[in-house]
Amino acid sequence: MRLVPYSDITASTPAPQALMAALKQGFIDFSLGFYDIAPVGYLKLPAGELHLKFGRAELGEWVVIKLASGCYDNHLRGLPSSYGCIMVMDAATGQMVALLEDRGLLTELRTAAAAAMLAKEVAPDAKVLGVIGTGTQGYYQALYHCRALGLKQVQIYSRSPDRVETLASKLAAEGIQVVRHCSAEALCRQSDLIVTATPSEEPIVALDWLKPNVHINAVGADSPGKRELSETVVQSAKLLLADSMSQSLEHGEFQYLAKAQAEEVREFGEFLASGERVGDGISIADFTGVAVQDIIIASLVYREYLKRQDGSWKGSL
Repeated sequence: MRLVPYSDITASTPAPQALMAALKQGFIDFSLGFYDIAPVGYLKLPAGELHLKFGRAELGEWVVIKLASGCYDNHLRGLPSSYGCIMVMDAATGQMVALLEDRGLLTELRTAAAAAMLAKEVAPDAKVLGVIGTGTQGYYQALYHCRALGLKQVQIYSRSPDRVETLASKLAAEGIQVVRHCSAEALCRQSDLIVTATPSEEPIVALDWLKPNVHINAVGADSPGKRELSETVVQSAKLLLADSMSQSLEHGEFQYLAKAQAEEVREFGEFLASGERVGDGISIADFTGVAVQDIIIASLVYREYLKRQDGSWKGSL
């Protein structure tokens, strides 16, 4: 078994555009049934949660198992809010091949890349990006969305104003300017594209704050009881997209939908494969995080790591 340390993982991460392209195809393949994905494991922690996600590509040689935690008071302890690791196992023998000590980084990257990819597909002309949330995911969402859409500025709101300054400094180093807002309402009224990346259990975004054709990437609601959008926002949407139908209706933003509206939800993969364009009205994409994303990013990173080490890569995840 290979232990892949954090330093080698950071040196082996794919470029944003390559990761987004791989994830787009991954979502399409997932909706076509080309992945075998187990139900999500979830454990409530005193100030957060622990997720277990695993699966394999239908023709893949490997099983990928991801553990990821999110503890939202960790910044008070000088610790990152997320952590985790990824295990790679041989599907034929059940033997462990590698342990990727990514400390949650790959979850952060694949989550942001998936949202940015979808934004580029459904809202390519968005000029004003708003991000609600200033944790690690808020940073990566701002960075990847700006890279995908060619933007140099992002609107930011947080319930913790002091954290906005830290985020602004990090984004400035990437050539991205932050416009600070004192309320979610002010941010929403200006934004063509909104990303919500908080662990909130109460709605943050209200319907009467939104532009008529706004697109919302709802990232934070990935566990039972979480929500970031008001009921009227979701009810008024003309297009509802989910990374995984079953996950979204069980513990995503759409867990609160009435049965009739739940039947209108479409998976990313089916929508992306259709080649359709988004029409007028509010559109919402719900990101609960699918093991497909972990399989893909682990594949890219582990393959690059082996190439850098000794050129021993002989398969695919």
